[in-house]
Amino acid sequence: MASRKLSFLLWSSALAFILACASTVGAPAPTVDPNELQVWIAQTANAAVTQTVAAMPTSTPTETPTATPANTFTPSPTNTATVVFILSTPTLPVFPTFTGLSSGGGGTSGTSSDDFACQVLSVEPANGTSFNGRTNFDAVWRIRNIGQKMWDHNGVDYSYDSGDRIHKVERYDLSANVRSGQTVGVIVDMAAPRNAGSYTTRWVLNSGRNEFCRMSLTINVR
Repeated sequence: MASRKLSFLLWSSALAFILACASTVGAPAPTVDPNELQVWIAQTANAAVTQTVAAMPTSTPTETPTATPANTFTPSPTNTATVVFILSTPTLPVFPTFTGLSSGGGGTSGTSSDDFACQVLSVEPANGTSFNGRTNFDAVWRIRNIGQKMWDHNGVDYSYDSGDRIHKVERYDLSANVRSGQTVGVIVDMAAPRNAGSYTTRWVLNSGRNEFCRMSLTINVR
């Protein structure tokens, strides 16, 4: 394509030059040597080719950019949740121990075995009775032997256990033997305290180291 354009340009230039020479008024037509014309055309064509080649841009190879990978992302290890099952140790229930109460007033009937047991039937004076300060009186509990053994007056006694000390003597022997099923009165000499208030005293029967038949009395002092 470039060669055709170059040839057309050369022939056009030569034709324009010839016409210019031929159109000169009054000048005799020059004698053109065909050999000189071909030499001139060849020189002009060579010069045009040289200019064309010089004007063409030099092809410089362009480096193809190489993509550089960014910092490689290394995924962090994922923590795996560990499920720990905590099994609670069942707690065994604790059952309370019940102590039987007497059917009478003035105390409780405590038993350590079927051999020695009692039932408190009543107490005199009644619980809550009021006295003047320093008044002497007797406390009497009526109790029944509901155990399997007889209460020997030499082997069974009754004594102060706890509470206010409003008694005169701390220990007494039974007045007589008490067989199973029989009832007896237990008497204690007492005196009301000087100061006003409420006072409670507790007593118990004893057979050696065995304590049973707990009794109590509460009085008021005016």
